[in-house]
Amino acid sequence: MAITIGGMIFGLVLLLIPLFVIYQFNLGLMRQLAVSVGKMIVYVGLLGVFVNVLMKWNSVTLNILWVLLVAVLASASVLTRAKLSVARFIIPTSIGLFTAAIVVGVYFVFLVLNSQSPLSAQIFLPLTGLLLGSMLEVNAKALHIYYIGIRNHHQLYDYLLGNGATHGEAVNYFIRRALQRSLTPCLAQMGLLVVAHAPVMMWMLLLAGVDTWTAVGLEVLVHVAALAGVCISMVVTLFVARKYAFDGYGRLKNVA
Repeated sequence: MAITIGGMIFGLVLLLIPLFVIYQFNLGLMRQLAVSVGKMIVYVGLLGVFVNVLMKWNSVTLNILWVLLVAVLASASVLTRAKLSVARFIIPTSIGLFTAAIVVGVYFVFLVLNSQSPLSAQIFLPLTGLLLGSMLEVNAKALHIYYIGIRNHHQLYDYLLGNGATHGEAVNYFIRRALQRSLTPCLAQMGLLVVAHAPVMMWMLLLAGVDTWTAVGLEVLVHVAALAGVCISMVVTLFVARKYAFDGYGRLKNVA
């Protein structure tokens, strides 16, 4: 299935509908709509250029570097949402996201999809992109809950240390709390996948000509892979970030 220039033009004509609604009801969003659509076209166009080059070269090194770049950009977004210092936590967050994307991505491509080239650009790049995208909101919530919890309840943390607990033992309560509160809505959303919102990936696969049961299987397995990636990225990020968040005496630094 391919989109022709004519099809692209007809697709963009659909913008007349939101334009009419904005104009008819005097919503004052004309400029915002133009800027948003313009940014989307530019960003997606640039992404298409880079991905097209990666697909043609199909270099393992370039593919890994691309995943690393996307992980760093995703980390900046995660930290901004979590209201934490980007400069201080960009390294541990990037390590967590990159590790999860590589480990789960290679496992999925090699064992689930039975590909002999697990780092092939055509399969590996879209999959790692989906995995990284699924980690953003959950990681941001986990980091926010973790550090806000320690900052607001530092008396409990200090009490545990004063009673002989190690630094790791003292922060385990806050790690469990962050993981629980961030994973609970993720699991609820997965359980209500079809009810809450349409499984977009499955419909896109069907549009691309994939048979129904293959599309269903991929939809289920990709969500399972995303859940595994979320767990790996959160655990790795929280443990690696410890030395960036605490001083030599185990006291929480200013993380904002």
